Amino acid sequence: MKTKFTLLFLLIITAASAQDYRYGKVSKEELSKEESSIDPEAAGEILYEKAYMKLEISEVDGKFYLTKEVEGRIKVYDKDNLANKFLQQEVAMYAPNSTREKLLNFRGSTYNLDNGKIVETKVRNSDIFKERKNKYWETEKFAFPAVQNGSVLEYKYTVTSPYTRDIGRWYFQQEIPVLRSEYTFQRPEFFVYSTDERGELRGRVNTSTKKAHGWNFDNLHTEHIFENVKPLRKEPFVFNPNNLKSSVRYELMKFEHPGFISENYATTWAQIGKDLMNDSKFGGQLKGNAFLDETVNNITSAMSTPAEKMQAIFQYVKSNYTWNNFYSFTTDSGIRTTFKDKTGNAADINLMLVSMLQKAGLNADPVALSTVQNLMVNYTFPSVTSLDFVIACVEINNGLYLMDATEKYSNINMLPLRDLNHRGFRILSNGNVQEIQLTNSSLSTTKELLNISLSPDGKISGTYADTKDQYFAMTDRMSQLEDPKGFEESYLDNYTFDIENFKIDESKDKSSLRYSFKFSDVQAADIVGNKMIINPLLFTQLKENSFKHDTRNYPLEFGTAISKSKIIKIKIPEGYKVESLPTEKQFVVDGNVAGYVYKIEEKDGHILLTSLYEIAYSFLPANYYKLMKDFENKQINAENQDIVFVKL
Repeated sequence: MKTKFTLLFLLIITAASAQDYRYGKVSKEELSKEESSIDPEAAGEILYEKAYMKLEISEVDGKFYLTKEVEGRIKVYDKDNLANKFLQQEVAMYAPNSTREKLLNFRGSTYNLDNGKIVETKVRNSDIFKERKNKYWETEKFAFPAVQNGSVLEYKYTVTSPYTRDIGRWYFQQEIPVLRSEYTFQRPEFFVYSTDERGELRGRVNTSTKKAHGWNFDNLHTEHIFENVKPLRKEPFVFNPNNLKSSVRYELMKFEHPGFISENYATTWAQIGKDLMNDSKFGGQLKGNAFLDETVNNITSAMSTPAEKMQAIFQYVKSNYTWNNFYSFTTDSGIRTTFKDKTGNAADINLMLVSMLQKAGLNADPVALSTVQNLMVNYTFPSVTSLDFVIACVEINNGLYLMDATEKYSNINMLPLRDLNHRGFRILSNGNVQEIQLTNSSLSTTKELLNISLSPDGKISGTYADTKDQYFAMTDRMSQLEDPKGFEESYLDNYTFDIENFKIDESKDKSSLRYSFKFSDVQAADIVGNKMIINPLLFTQLKENSFKHDTRNYPLEFGTAISKSKIIKIKIPEGYKVESLPTEKQFVVDGNVAGYVYKIEEKDGHILLTSLYEIAYSFLPANYYKLMKDFENKQINAENQDIVFVKL
């Protein structure tokens, strides 16, 4: 009897102390938490989040609909350092026409402790904002009210959707700790789905079969549960951190039910290529197009080589047509309308470019791809829904030239970051598919030049200039165009001293950007007795390693092959002479994938320092992570050397 009583008591205590995952059941214990047990430095953590995806038949019209029920609870420890996406909720819905997704029961609350009592502040309907992003997508969002350190935020919503092929991706890992994340997918047994899982972490997976209520078939239930998930660690040279997060996505592979026509969606990349070339909004757009003939002839009449024709046509399209910022690998307006209206989506513009290149007699093809924001393609999981963009390519003398005319500042074989997602698919006219590398082959350079006067009291004055070309100039121009004021502020935030006469100049041929400014009376040297000690790299010195961890299983993404050079000229201060100079350094990474040179000399009353940092490839495999970390450590040690001047 005593044993039974003790067991019952323990069960009651355990139940009382267990996390209550029901919406609205926020506890004082959650509100009293002062730090995360997973990561004490975290600005917040997800106490729980769950999604219940149900594919069900409607009794009204007999069609299948997907219902997504989502809810979660977030603890705030440091609201000023918690990413804004956790302080608000935003739900995107695919809504191209009357056949659209619908958001129901969108609600949220903020909970705080006030003199030991739980106070709830609800999100009002008037605080929920709807925004039409484009003709295909709209969002609804709200910001949590009355948020303070210690708050608990809670949200819940339901989305109904007639679209059942791609269920969407669920992330179990975030930038903050996750105590529990659940994802459940219920579907009829005759809907066969495949899973695309990402990330290094794996949770528990529970599967079961249950009789569908009122119907003569079974429902399959798959439940994924992750607990005590550490936050995604920050990594250098990663274009989209979501590629590293543990996540899952379901996609329909087959519909097979007695008495109905079976449909098989399982495919191969080769079949996807053939389907695309037979699609009126892809391959069909490359047929005919006689209306382009005159324009192509006018553009290329004075050109004698394939390379000249390619360059002229690419320059014409990117200069005369404007991208509407809509990502797509199939056309919206179509090439004919885009040619007339001078604007279109990615496929409208780049498929028109392909057609014009073909009319010039060039071996041109479209390249379908997944952009960086859309995650890397899983090549073992062929799926047309994983593609969201198309660019153009031309083959000349066995060399492949890639072009994206949606970006006015891009060049041939110099693609914008959004395209640099490792591999894409060249779709040949017969539908065959050729996998190609999406890389920038041209070398991008940045050249820093400093001319410095060093005063006897250890202060520096002088001029600074930094000239960038290729990928560096292109990405900066794109940022400038998007937010000129914000770009300038962000650039100047890199410096801790007052800057004078800041300018950004573009070269006459628009191939490079030059940043320049002046500065004066900036304390830079230490005076110790009769000696002056200064680091000759001044504010350009590398002090901290970018690589924080020992290993990783994801490539290093640089965007381009890199060459960074510095020339720093420092006038020796009056009344001083050089006592010692840093030691010259030179080293490379195995395979000559990267190298660094540091040289310094005294010449004509000046100190002249030159350095060169180079990376030979736009990305490196993951096994180079530690090698690059060691490489940067050597660079840091080289740049941590001082000049010692002594009074005459």
